Amino acid sequence: MYGSKTSAVDKTVAAAASVDAAAAQSYFDVRGWDFSEDILGTYLGNNEAGFIYEISSLHFERVMATSGAKEAITQCLEEIKNQARLNPQIGVTHELTSAWLGVQPGDDDDIDNALGHYDVAVSSDTTISDADGSLQAEIIYKSYIYEFYNFDKDSETSPGGVVNNEMRHLEEAGWARSFRVHGEATLQFRRVEKL
Repeated sequence: MYGSKTSAVDKTVAAAASVDAAAAQSYFDVRGWDFSEDILGTYLGNNEAGFIYEISSLHFERVMATSGAKEAITQCLEEIKNQARLNPQIGVTHELTSAWLGVQPGDDDDIDNALGHYDVAVSSDTTISDADGSLQAEIIYKSYIYEFYNFDKDSETSPGGVVNNEMRHLEEAGWARSFRVHGEATLQFRRVEKL
């Protein structure tokens, strides 16, 4: 945990880890991975407890363009349709929200290095209507992202596992801090689906 290891030996380990943190930021910069560079910089900035990193609209759109996020949003919308089927009151608008669904790293290295695993959810205003004898739902929705940006101890000896452990040393020494990450769509989207 934050600041739990502050002996001289721990500070020496953290100092060595800070060199690798700078190297990781340079690596992200050279690759043009601005989201990864920014979010790691925020971690190294040792923010106050309870800090929430707000994902920019540009990065949010990039995350939502990944195949993993698209698949999760499709599943969230299917859940909302299922909720609408349970209470099909014609002409009544219901505020329906999906569960948070986990998304695995996938097809964008910058997003993968910035967020790793993250969760998405959808909130909606859903109105059911009768369309030629069958029910349909108009779903006006907005998507959200949540992540807890941290580094856990890892037993891997791969380069990623080693860097992960080194970043964790920085937090244990009180030189970096984990934080929550939040993002939301700036626009609402509309879908009409048969129930």
